[in-house]
Amino acid sequence: MQRLTRQRNAVFSAFSDAGRVLTAPEILEHARAIVPEISLSTVYRQVSLLLADGEIAKVELPGEPARYEVACKADPHDHHSHGASEGGDAGHHHHHYFHCSHCGQVFLLHACPGPMHDLAPKGFQVTHHEVTLHGLCAACVDAGAKAPKAHPPH
Repeated sequence: MQRLTRQRNAVFSAFSDAGRVLTAPEILEHARAIVPEISLSTVYRQVSLLLADGEIAKVELPGEPARYEVACKADPHDHHSHGASEGGDAGHHHHHYFHCSHCGQVFLLHACPGPMHDLAPKGFQVTHHEVTLHGLCAACVDAGAKAPKAHPPH
């Protein structure tokens, strides 16, 4: 692991302060509470180092800027973990997310619907899945935000 610096500590602590998945500008906002002079380029540099060290993971949602979360250290002895892949490989840990369509924040879901084999067409083999729910977060609901019209069913 790289030498722990004030900037690195500020960037990493942003995740525990926020308790959710963050974009680089959101990390900057939280990190400035610890290191007021930190810049966005320093945040990106520290994010890159934290990614390389496996301390954080990149979260990519279609059409959205990259976000980051604290990387999970999956327990290899936990065979009942929701982190197991469709084939039962506990090393393929994954998360699911809730994306607020009003404020744009992304939250980690602490549940998994489980294997998706039954949803795949006959003869297909599911290797993994990703689930992102879309709607309004509790803060936006409390603020009276209205959900955008849902896409028509396919």
